[in-house]
Amino acid sequence: MTTTNVRLLDKKDVRKVWFNWMWLNLSTQNMERMQAPALVRAFWTAKDKLYPNDPEQQKDLMTRHMEFFNTEPIWGGLTVGIALAIEEEKAIHPDDVPDELSTSIKNALMGPCAGLFDSLFQSTLIPIILAIGIGISAETGSIVGPLLYIALFWAIVPTVSWFLFYNSYKLGLNGVQQILTTGIKDRVISAANIVGLTVIGAVTASTCKINTGLNFTYGELSINVNDILTSIQPKMLVLIMAFVTYWLLAKKRVSVNKIMLIMLIISIVGYFTTILA
Repeated sequence: MTTTNVRLLDKKDVRKVWFNWMWLNLSTQNMERMQAPALVRAFWTAKDKLYPNDPEQQKDLMTRHMEFFNTEPIWGGLTVGIALAIEEEKAIHPDDVPDELSTSIKNALMGPCAGLFDSLFQSTLIPIILAIGIGISAETGSIVGPLLYIALFWAIVPTVSWFLFYNSYKLGLNGVQQILTTGIKDRVISAANIVGLTVIGAVTASTCKINTGLNFTYGELSINVNDILTSIQPKMLVLIMAFVTYWLLAKKRVSVNKIMLIMLIISIVGYFTTILA
């Protein structure tokens, strides 16, 4: 199915739907329907344009979208854009578009979109801009890092969200199907993961400092363990700690809070014993 050139909604109407979804997507989340109430609220803003002076059709529109719905809420909103395009098509050609089409498409797309945008948004973008902000604050001790994180977040996230939502609405069903079935999403995720790991690794190497105060003296011979390790590999102790942290997280399934507690204990013991300097 492709949407026709006839439109009942203008860009302002689509923006209202997006705005309500963007700000309310998790506000009424519950275990029975998850994000469906927020979706109904978003579509409520367009009901009078889709079905003017027809309360029964408006009621049917709301009822259709009270079914369980759950996806990545920010960028995954493109699924809502697709559903909006289908609902508009149904309002124009009620006999050609079955009632269950928009909900079926939502159900089919919400899983892949959640997987794609959880990877890009939660697991890649947020760690990258957090790493940049933390790196600046750790290096300078200023408030610039948190402020930069806030600025980057609000510059990137709503912009991308609106771009995806509006263009998915314009493209209709075929556009998102092409993205999800041609392998584009796999290449994007792979590239984003490489960029994210590179940035986080670089920030870790440049901001983390672990030095040992161990010295061995034998007569006039003095051996500084830290100098030896540095000569072999700069930031070797940081690298070792990074691998240990990964091993605890990925292999032993130790929680982040427990790892932070372990690091705190090691730091305190290392300070008082001069093992760490």
